[in-house]
Amino acid sequence: MTATDALPRHARHGIFTALKGHVDLFLNAGSLMATTLVTSAFGFAYWWVAAHLAPQSAVGQASAAVSAMTLIGTIGMFGMGTMLISELPTVARGKWDLISTCLLTAGTAATAGGLVYVLAAQWAPSLRDALGGSAGTVLLVVGIALNAMTLVLDEAMVGLLQGPLQLMRNAWFSLIKLVLLGLVAIIPGLALTGPVLLLTWVAGIVASTAILFRVLRRRGMIDSLRPRPSLMRGRGRATFDHNLLNLATYLPRAALPLIVTATLSAEANAAFYTAFMVLSFMAMVPGNVALTLFAVTAGDRSALRGKVRVGLLICLGGGLPASLVVLLLSEQIMGLFGAGYAESAGRALAILSLTYVPFVFHHFFLAISRVQNRLRGAGIFSVFAGVAELLAAWWAGTHGDLNDLVTAVAVVMAIETVLVAPIVLKVVFAPVADMSAVTEGVNVMSTTSLTLHERAWLPLEYIRTVGPLTGVDANRVRDALTGLHAADPTHRAVSRLDRSGAKWQHMDAVSFAGWVQDAVTDLGPGPVDFDAMTRQLQAEPRADHPVRVLVGGGYLALKVSHAYGDAGPVNTLLHELVQAAYEGRAARIAPSKRHRTALAKAWWKQFGLQPSRWKEGLSFARPPHTEEGPSRPWQANLTVTTARSGQVLGQMRQWRDQYAPGVTTSAITFAAFTSALVELGLDPDLRGGTFLADARRYLNEGVSIDSNFCMGPYLTPPSLTDPLAIHRTLKAELATGRILTMMLLRAGKILLTGAPGMPDPFPSEIAVEARPRLTFSNQGRHDVLGDLPWAVEPAGRVNQSVPTLNGPEGITLTTSEMNGVLHLEATFHASTYNPAVVARALELVCADPAGLIMARR
Repeated sequence: MTATDALPRHARHGIFTALKGHVDLFLNAGSLMATTLVTSAFGFAYWWVAAHLAPQSAVGQASAAVSAMTLIGTIGMFGMGTMLISELPTVARGKWDLISTCLLTAGTAATAGGLVYVLAAQWAPSLRDALGGSAGTVLLVVGIALNAMTLVLDEAMVGLLQGPLQLMRNAWFSLIKLVLLGLVAIIPGLALTGPVLLLTWVAGIVASTAILFRVLRRRGMIDSLRPRPSLMRGRGRATFDHNLLNLATYLPRAALPLIVTATLSAEANAAFYTAFMVLSFMAMVPGNVALTLFAVTAGDRSALRGKVRVGLLICLGGGLPASLVVLLLSEQIMGLFGAGYAESAGRALAILSLTYVPFVFHHFFLAISRVQNRLRGAGIFSVFAGVAELLAAWWAGTHGDLNDLVTAVAVVMAIETVLVAPIVLKVVFAPVADMSAVTEGVNVMSTTSLTLHERAWLPLEYIRTVGPLTGVDANRVRDALTGLHAADPTHRAVSRLDRSGAKWQHMDAVSFAGWVQDAVTDLGPGPVDFDAMTRQLQAEPRADHPVRVLVGGGYLALKVSHAYGDAGPVNTLLHELVQAAYEGRAARIAPSKRHRTALAKAWWKQFGLQPSRWKEGLSFARPPHTEEGPSRPWQANLTVTTARSGQVLGQMRQWRDQYAPGVTTSAITFAAFTSALVELGLDPDLRGGTFLADARRYLNEGVSIDSNFCMGPYLTPPSLTDPLAIHRTLKAELATGRILTMMLLRAGKILLTGAPGMPDPFPSEIAVEARPRLTFSNQGRHDVLGDLPWAVEPAGRVNQSVPTLNGPEGITLTTSEMNGVLHLEATFHASTYNPAVVARALELVCADPAGLIMARR
């Protein structure tokens, strides 16, 4: 009885029904795997025969030539093969005109590449010897061109979902070259040199291609073979991106035998090439499944998740056990080629077998990037990964032996896997796409993808509460937003935020009219509790509103997604929204240019041209590890307490002039608040704190960022109760520009793994004796809001800046100044700390900051 027979009848039916939907994947991937199986089996036989009939130097010479032929031929494909896979499903007529145009282009490019390789080989004695004289050189260039064309032709068959035909061609190629090897071996007086072995390969390519075209003609599948360069119009960018990705991915593997030859010897390369052939046999599963995955989902992205899941099941379920067998029997496998091969590369094969899982994730990463049209990013990543592999191989080859070389390559591939695996797994475990717009009847006219900066801040929101104001009510605010939407329906302030898809959704006028009713809530004429308004927005779950407004009693509370912006852009939005509502007009907010490369340019300006600063720019202080201790049940209960003072800034400046000239008032505020917490017995963690800083200071003049461009490094001043220590530490940190590196690393991570649309869940328990972990955020001067229609003088104005997220043991102090008044907000969980105690700490800061600081000296 088979495992399937043992299943219940309904279970078997469900399995077959599910698998039936993947026939295209199984059929075409199966033909590709059969191709690899056939070519590997015949290739094994070919090199086994060659190893026993030809001198080892000739085998090394021929294998180097074949590697060059494969390498340059792949370069010469110029992305034509994968471009055809993506384009052929959309071409109704003239498919073979496009295919023949791509074949001609690839052949021409490969010929030029072959000539360049021949010239370059003159500088490396080992590679020059491997050319095998004039006849061998000519044969190599011809083989490179033909190989490029047949590689494109094979992928065109995949694009046409005619995998069995490319299987047939490769089977004939493998058989013909093996038969020819046997024939030349029995010809009297003919030595089996490297060029003679190469000749059997070239002849096999020509004969197998002729057989394929005869079959195609007989079946009536070729309508025309007229190359038309005009067909490439509009496909240049896609072709370039496919080529970049192809070369960056294939180059390290194809060039490795050449590096072995150049750094070690032709004899070492003979052993290595044989071991690498065994690895290629193992890697046929992920390579072919991933290529087919791209072909069958190029026109149907919705099928990607299911195809990836089935593909991974095939690759890991079947290939992983095989790689373990190779690991355990590596010396015996290499011994089949001869005792010298087992001795030279037995351990190398064992090491190479460990790279099977990296191969799986790397190939699936490529397929997913192609389907999702993220070719450029994947190509750039693969360029750096490929260079790292080649440099590692070259360094290890010049400083060690073959085992050292393959170990270095395996380590680099393992690092690559850590980086790309999250992208593959994200597709497998991807959340359901945001369908709320459809279910709510919202008509989305167009979308705009979030930038990396915007995606980085998706989980966070920011509340600004101001008042009392005159002439501002909910209807006026709605009218101001409606006017902004009428003038620019793609403005982010009046767009829908798709968190799961990381997009701004732009609505039509009818949909926006309903949407803005929910976005702006009328709390009535009052009176209202402005702190309660802030807490209400804090408690609301994150939704599709990038801008959420409460209006009532003369106060306006504005919750803005940090994906929209930080203090600068939010203050601009708040100011214009209030003014437009007061004046009874449409809001007018000009969108800033989206400088997508601003961060990279700023980092390069700060570090790229100054290698002496690299070490400093890459060293980060990490928050200390929290020791385990008794814990208690806990639930989130985010809250805020506020305070303000119109006299305290003057007191701070007087103390500064006497005791700490040059220190900022924000540093004094931070130190005073920490001292107040100590005095009140909350025992804050004084080892360090998180200090939010704006990175716009590093941008070139004229470059603006309208999204969030801040970072919060963890810093460790000598004392968190000493303003001078805080000031010097923060100033030194900002001088390094290190936050740019932190932002760049985060952007790179998001580029590979994506950003969560929602924050991570809170824990269910915290320490019994919680110690405040402090975050300091200085919003700077808000005098830009001074001309709002205030109903009271500056000392009575509310101007709150409050985050909507904090850790269970965190306390975030936000400070700002407006018209000579200091505004303070402390955000924390009432389930962790007593709000009355935190409120008292703010009162002490506003009453006597100097006394708090001096008491701690």
